[in-house]
Amino acid sequence: MLRTIERTMLSHGMLPMRSVLVGLSGGADSAALAHILYALSDKYGFAVYAAHVNHGLRGVAADADEEFSRGFAESLGIPFFSLRADVRAEAARRGVSEELAGRSVRYDFFDRLAQEHGIERVATAHHKNDNAETILMNLMRGSGISGLCGIPYTRGRIIRPMLDVSRAEIEGYCAGNGIRYVTDATNLETVYTRNRVRNVLIPLMEKEFNPSVVDTITSNARLIARDEDFLNSAAEAAYTDTVKDGAADAAKLAELHTALALRVARRMIGEVTEIADVPQTAAESVLALAKGGRTGARVDIVRGAYAVMEYGMIRIKEGVPEKTEFEYKLRLGEKLYIPELGVTVLAEECDGMSRDGAEYFGAAPDADIRVRSRRVGDRFRPWGMDGTKRLKSFLIDEKVPRDMRDRIGIVTINGEIAWVMGHRRDERFRFEKKGIKIFTFLGGLPSP
Repeated sequence: MLRTIERTMLSHGMLPMRSVLVGLSGGADSAALAHILYALSDKYGFAVYAAHVNHGLRGVAADADEEFSRGFAESLGIPFFSLRADVRAEAARRGVSEELAGRSVRYDFFDRLAQEHGIERVATAHHKNDNAETILMNLMRGSGISGLCGIPYTRGRIIRPMLDVSRAEIEGYCAGNGIRYVTDATNLETVYTRNRVRNVLIPLMEKEFNPSVVDTITSNARLIARDEDFLNSAAEAAYTDTVKDGAADAAKLAELHTALALRVARRMIGEVTEIADVPQTAAESVLALAKGGRTGARVDIVRGAYAVMEYGMIRIKEGVPEKTEFEYKLRLGEKLYIPELGVTVLAEECDGMSRDGAEYFGAAPDADIRVRSRRVGDRFRPWGMDGTKRLKSFLIDEKVPRDMRDRIGIVTINGEIAWVMGHRRDERFRFEKKGIKIFTFLGGLPSP
């Protein structure tokens, strides 16, 4: 295993280096990593340090892990740093999970130590099984291609030398070299998503489908990462050609292959909002605006930011856009993109209802159907009510923020409100046996 890790470090540019800080939890993974890096330090001439974070979540057990880690580092003769943190309080303060807060605390501590002591690299003990777990979690979350690439071997000063070895190999290395380690009992609890993936999902996949599923997942991730790297390189060139002074040429953006166009759009949004993981839907809204928007058209993309078309150029802006009035006529069978809403709508005649995601209305096929912004004095009869209600009062009762009320679509049939999109239909257009149905698609025109 030592030779495998040495090859990994050489092939991924982790060597040579002057110094490295090991994140030492006291578990088998980090203990093995510290032991191996110490064994390689003379050969490659680098100094080894160790750092431990006591998250304050497991009382005396966490204190025991800290003392074990200190003793382990001393047994190797390497400098040891530790931090005690209240991760539960930090999670509450940030409004995130304890897992995410703990990760942030650890990496902030490692980064500070590296800067204060001039340490070149920070090594974490992520291994092949960790990588497979992360990929599966990202797949279930819908993270896109980037999430399926798995854990990177390097990121800035962070290195992960053990990504090519499995948990079983690590435990075997510890047994063969007499390396003691501690076991975190919370790793067996299924309250955390990662633990359920590790202890339930992957064993089931190994038993029922593929005993080598971890190897299969991680090898596929390497192929995906290679393709992702190529696409990102192509997107960089496309960005340079399409975006000038922060604005994208809408025609050029619309002509790009969708895979490249969405990457360009995500980068534009990220540079303005500083959001690290821009939602796919936000990029799709920008692309849809490029394909179907008119001058002055705007679309919300993420909270506190919007895209606007300005004479053939698309800009991403922060803040709340001014009220934009709009009205579009909807014809049966024709897809219509509404840039102010960032959605495409499609109306069809229907005979009977089905579970197809559409909204159904009692109306004749030749009815005048329109989609517009709200207007002063709008009233309608919300589904289930006997009388009418002011639209403004309805939106207040629905707790729709003031800055969002002017960006809700209103569907009218023959001049009367039939649907407050995303909220409530009108009782007067209750569907019986025949009528029309309206589909909505987030973003631009859907495929036929």
